[in-house]
Amino acid sequence: MMKLLRLFLILITTSLCGCVYHQVFDQGNILTPAKTQSVKVGMSSQEVVGILGTPVLENIYADNRLVYVYTQQPTRNKTIITRFIVTFQNNHVVDVKTDLPKIPAI
Repeated sequence: MMKLLRLFLILITTSLCGCVYHQVFDQGNILTPAKTQSVKVGMSSQEVVGILGTPVLENIYADNRLVYVYTQQPTRNKTIITRFIVTFQNNHVVDVKTDLPKIPAI
């Protein structure tokens, strides 16, 4: 009986060594649909930065665009990348593009 119990404990402990913890990685600007939907055409760049924060990526070649990127890696083999691009003309929003789903109107 004791040999069987020892064998069982050894099998359990060695099988648990194969279970590796994988931490979820979130990088970039945290984008929520509520925040992104509050950005409207005609807003100034300061208002957009006040709502969403400073973008992680800065494009030195295009001053008229802010690119917000949010990356999640929930599993080892899956990466979710969400982009939110705000285009300006004369320091006012003229176009907004996003990968985020829209919040249904209540």
